[in-house]
Amino acid sequence: MKATAPDPASDKKGHICPPSSARHPSDRWESLFVYGFICKFTQLRTKIEGFYTPMDFEDALLTPEPNLIMTQILSRFVLNLRPGTRNLSSDVISSTVAGVLQEYFKTSERTVFWDDSLRANVDPFQDMPEGFFVANWDLKLKILRQLVELQLCHSQEIKAIIDRAWGVVHNKHKKAESSTQPPPPGDPNSQERLQLVPLGQDRERKRYWVVDDSPRVYLSTNPWKITATFQTIASSRDEYTAILEKIRETAPPEPKAGERRPKLETAHLALLRALEDRTEIIDNELARIQRAQKKIQQRNMLIASAELRETRTRRRTTRPDYAYMNHPESEGEADEYTYHPQEEEDDEYEDNTEFDDFGDPIARRGAAGARRSTRTNGTRPGDDWSDWKGERRSTRLGAPADTQLDPPPPKRARTDDSAVSGNSGDVAPANGKAGSGLKIKINGAAAVKPSETAVEAVAGKKKSKFWYYAVEPVLGAPIPAPPTSDSAPQSESSKADADAMSDERNGNGLPGLRYPSVSPSASGSNADDLYEKSIGGSLSPTSSMDES
Repeated sequence: MKATAPDPASDKKGHICPPSSARHPSDRWESLFVYGFICKFTQLRTKIEGFYTPMDFEDALLTPEPNLIMTQILSRFVLNLRPGTRNLSSDVISSTVAGVLQEYFKTSERTVFWDDSLRANVDPFQDMPEGFFVANWDLKLKILRQLVELQLCHSQEIKAIIDRAWGVVHNKHKKAESSTQPPPPGDPNSQERLQLVPLGQDRERKRYWVVDDSPRVYLSTNPWKITATFQTIASSRDEYTAILEKIRETAPPEPKAGERRPKLETAHLALLRALEDRTEIIDNELARIQRAQKKIQQRNMLIASAELRETRTRRRTTRPDYAYMNHPESEGEADEYTYHPQEEEDDEYEDNTEFDDFGDPIARRGAAGARRSTRTNGTRPGDDWSDWKGERRSTRLGAPADTQLDPPPPKRARTDDSAVSGNSGDVAPANGKAGSGLKIKINGAAAVKPSETAVEAVAGKKKSKFWYYAVEPVLGAPIPAPPTSDSAPQSESSKADADAMSDERNGNGLPGLRYPSVSPSASGSNADDLYEKSIGGSLSPTSSMDES
């Protein structure tokens, strides 16, 4: 005979609870179940900012947008089931959770989303194209409950914590690598701390549940019955005090002498004592939460004020007022920027700079002062220095050279070529040979006086190519021999020069040394050659210290 397939309709139904009529997550037992797992098996409450009480969890569950609390909870649950997962950000956490659930839906294990007609688990994300966060709070709470149940059954980390708390040892024949003794009662992973049991029950057999140190209190009837109810009766300090007073008023009276209290009365008195002992704990927890929220509020205020604060590094919206913007043509032109091409002016300026070393320094300064920017007011102003005649103005501010009372000192000649330009203050000596190479200053403190004669070397003095000697004849003094070669005879012109020099005196009226001209005679060719070799190099003028 062939074996007949079992009729699905004839299968015995398990314990099925009626659908809940709760309108808020606080009145669903799944909220207590999920939040209790978070408090006992994770450290999320100490790591997530703003996650302190069951009320915070419920607010995150009701939010239709991605939030930090719910994202971190889902990430922790996924990591417990699939260690090493990386796609945990708020924009992809929905698809990650859907992938984890699909792996377990493929098995025959019945989950919250089991369909008896299909005899398979139905993926809840098929009806959520926009993701987890936009779903209603009831569906999100069911998904969280399913994730918690999967962790309790399949997560190796969670199972190890439970086995150690209850003293379960696997593979007893193997040598134990660590201690198998259960943790003490005060340990967070101990059996007493991991169990979620009612705080107590009253005379009416109603259970009171608490999961942390907050004033939240849940009330339920017998959870082993299908008709069990679940609701929240206290969420604040005032509501907790009102519940405590109500239980104190309904407390049983003292029994008569020799009588024993019934179990319900004893349980009621134990519940009253447990609620009274939690009063101080609740006050401390509320104070801690208030301090943490105050710090968050202060930080947010600082962040908001920092966005409004103007820093010195921020760019100004108005143009700075420079010296050449003191008198704009109009108020609007001082702040507006008008672009004008200056290619021709820039090219002309670059061409002039190539010959700065060969031009007049006064003219260069005047040209630098005359060049003014048109980027400020758009037009090139006229001569603004016409009213400054007779007053000394600095050329650094762009004053023309003709407004200066004291002419600037000429610059030194840098090369042999620049020495012959009009920029240099050196000229060839009036006396002596024209090709001697001596360059004599005619301006400044080192200028040669009309009564003096520039010579290259003086008897007993050091000769150098960097300076020369200015001598002045003295009346009545003998004429010494010139410092030239002995073989060169003295010509008639040299003697005439010496006689002329002897009749001159210096400007101060003081007698000076009498020296003849050291220019070689025209008839001495050898002396000419020696003289040319000795002073053939260009003599630079005196240093800048002599000019000052």
